[in-house]
Amino acid sequence: MNFCTRRIEDCIEGQDEPEPFSGVVHLTKGDRVLFEGAYGSAIRSESIPNRVDTRFQTASGCKIFTSVAVCQLVERADDGPSGELTFDTPVRECVDVEFPNFAPDITIHHLLTHSSGVTSYFEEDVDPDYEALWKDRPMYAVRGPADFLPLFQHEGMKFSPGERFEYNDGGYILLGLVIESITGLSFSTFVKRNVLDVAGMKDSGYFPTDQLPERTAYAYIRNPDGTWRTNFFAVPIVGAPDGGAYTTAPDMARFWRALTEHRLMSTETTELLLKPQIATSWQPPYTHYGYGVWIERSGETVRKFFVEGSDPGVAFRSALYPEEDVILTVIGNTGEALWPLYEEIERGLFEG
Repeated sequence: MNFCTRRIEDCIEGQDEPEPFSGVVHLTKGDRVLFEGAYGSAIRSESIPNRVDTRFQTASGCKIFTSVAVCQLVERADDGPSGELTFDTPVRECVDVEFPNFAPDITIHHLLTHSSGVTSYFEEDVDPDYEALWKDRPMYAVRGPADFLPLFQHEGMKFSPGERFEYNDGGYILLGLVIESITGLSFSTFVKRNVLDVAGMKDSGYFPTDQLPERTAYAYIRNPDGTWRTNFFAVPIVGAPDGGAYTTAPDMARFWRALTEHRLMSTETTELLLKPQIATSWQPPYTHYGYGVWIERSGETVRKFFVEGSDPGVAFRSALYPEEDVILTVIGNTGEALWPLYEEIERGLFEG
């Protein structure tokens, strides 16, 4: 690892295309913070700058919180009233919802690994414009997993369960329904109590857009004329099992530490979550997927575990590099600048 604070600062200060970076960069090694910096504006109209502890949307980057919650329920199945939940349990045994055209043998494992074959509520290969999904639907009414069902529960299968990897947001909506059915709690309540709170992520949560707490950044979409607008009408009003939680860069370091120190689950279950469960056929770094986590593997060596998300006005990637014991999180409130910046910082750290 070739760490140089000035080099990271140069990467950030030189980031102008496709837009200036607005967000936070946070780097730790072990328990030491090597670098942290905040850039740009949290709320442009009020000239409020981003801070290191500013909360940002994460888009799909919080799927790992859902997967941890499901894994916890599998662990607890023998110890309480939740019943015998396993990774091989058919989803139809867990939720009292009609899916007339879904295969009956879709399991929890299939949903966690994006190999279920169900048609999602958002098919990116058909229309990559997530914002367009809400033009004819009241995004302010989408406040829980069940509110997504009309968008896909009567659709057919794309392939047989287990046949291949195909990234699928709808599968994680179904996992949220499983959590609610088994626990009797709302999805967000269970995750907050059993994942976020246990990990010490005091600044993270599923906050409604119309009730945001202090130190929360608005997410901004750049208009064709160069002006900016918020993404308030471009995403559901509350985060869901497939994405949309808010977090801070320091909280993500706390999450990775809690996960790898087995404070969230047992060693055995944590290893299952971080195991390359399925090959993706995608290009690096997206070579494999575990349970809610991307895994970049070179041969038999894991280079990094990472989560990431992208929505209109949202960009987020947080990675754990196990051999170096390094966590790098870059989180932003615009949609385009983060990706080339992250790659440049990563190259500077590990290849320079």
